[in-house]
This record gives sequence, structure tokens and C-alpha cells, in this order.
Amino acid sequence: SIIAIDDGEKAKDISVVLDIVRKIHTGSSPDLEWIVALGGGTIMDVAGFAASIYKRGIKLINIPTTLLAMVDAAMGGKNGVNMDGVKNMLGTFYQPALVISDISFLKSLSRDDLANGMAEVIKYCITLDKELCGLLEARYRDIYNKDPEVFEEIIFRSAVNKMRIVEADERDNMGIRIVLNYGHTIGHAIEASSNFKISHGKAVSIGMVCEATLAEELGVAGKGVTRYLEELLSLYNLPRSSRELGVEIDLDTAVKALKMDKKRRRGKILMPLPKEIGAWERVELDIEILERLLKKCLE
Repeated sequence: SIIAIDDGEKAKDISVVLDIVRKIHTGSSPDLEWIVALGGGTIMDVAGFAASIYKRGIKLINIPTTLLAMVDAAMGGKNGVNMDGVKNMLGTFYQPALVISDISFLKSLSRDDLANGMAEVIKYCITLDKELCGLLEARYRDIYNKDPEVFEEIIFRSAVNKMRIVEADERDNMGIRIVLNYGHTIGHAIEASSNFKISHGKAVSIGMVCEATLAEELGVAGKGVTRYLEELLSLYNLPRSSRELGVEIDLDTAVKALKMDKKRRRGKILMPLPKEIGAWERVELDIEILERLLKKCLE
């Protein structure tokens, strides 16, 4: 049977997961052994969560249809859904049995969806893969023109970068996998502050700039990292500050979301910051420091 859901942040909710499970259980396929997830990042999270909890887990195949899903959401085994307006409050670790990334889906990709995916690719290059940054600089016109050869390369390199981290720290308990959250601590707060009108990629883009700025202020990163990042983001029409968004942002909601961050422990948040292009460092910061940073970013 086919179950269709919206592909957007508001569909990434525990109520949608439970609705899927209920339809499977009461429908024509109660003995279902596989779930095939076809769609973007929201679909990957929601279907992955449903597969992980139905009958203690059934097999999952992910077929991502957006660049963001191909380079990030479809692989790694983290399935996060929202509850009570809090992003990724609930989650499971559950690896797909198979991921099929067919770049022919990207022929119809909009410019906005392309930019959203490129934010995650840039995340990998800034923290893990300096050579990938060089590729993104040199081939940005080809990427805009949806050249299949360069798409294959950036998707493959993104997958290699992500899965190398996942293999080292699948359950996110060794402080390694946290690098995949670069830009997301501030980014998730920005998403929430706009009632999710700001796309994930654009929010992460601003989050990366804010967090790189903080890295330079703390002496973690050398000068020039933030400027390089901003120049790379500009090639892909990704925002570097909230002023570029044209969307009303509620600062109180942003601060509340930051305080609910899943990485928070005893008033501190553990987060990855860039040291130089292609290298990163794990830093523990007081929540008050991040509140000040968030307010500064949203001025």
C-alpha cells in the first residue's frame, strides 16, 4: 500500500509517525516487512522513525529525491521528529537496509531545493573535507546547471564523509558524530523562530556563519575561516545573516528552542566549531554564551 504525506517541516511530527503506523497496522498490510521511503528529508525521518518502532523494527529502504536527502537525511540512521513544536525532540537510531540515490530525480530540483542541499554539502567541506571545498568553488556553475557528473561526485563525497563519522560513532556517544551538527545548534533555533517558514538549509547556512564567527572570537579558528565560508555560501545564494531572509523572526522563540537543544547538559551545550577549512574541534559552552551569540546573529 502507498501512504502519502506532505514533505515539509510541519509533517515531521510524532503525530504523523503514529498515523503511518496506525494505517499499516489497521490496513491491508499488517504483516508488512519493509517500508520504502520515497521523498525528501522529512520523508526519510518520518518513515525511518516509523520503521524503527513498528513491531520493534522492520526493514527500511530509502530512496531520496532531493539533494539534501541524498547528501544527509537518507543515510546515517538518525531519525528525528518534532513534538510540541520542538525540533527533533524524539529520535531513534535505525539504519536503512539500502539507500538508492538516483540523480535523475534532481533534474526537476528547484533553485531553493538545490541551495538547501548545498548547505549540508558545505557543512562537510568546512569541517571535514578541504578538497571538497575546492570542488565546490571550481564547479559551482556546473552544479547550478545540474551536471550529473559533478552531482555524482558531491553526493558520493558527502556520503563518504558522513558514513566515516557514523562508523566511528554510530550512537553519538563518543563526541565524534557531533561534527555533523555544525551549524545546526543556531540553525535549529532560527528555524523554530520563524515557525519553520525558513528552510532547513537556509537556517543551517546562517548557523554556520554564526558558529564560525564564534570560533574565531574564541580563538578556536584562525581569522579568515568565516570570510571564506561566507564567500562559498554566496556562490550558492545561501544567506549569511538573518537580514537576508525577509521573514519575521521571534527572538523569544529562538532562545526557547536553543534552551531545549538536545545537546544541552547541565546548562552547557557541546558543539562542533571549525578550526580551519577541513578541520574541527569540539567545544563545551555555557548556554548564556550561545544566547548572546543567537541574539547577535538575529539583530
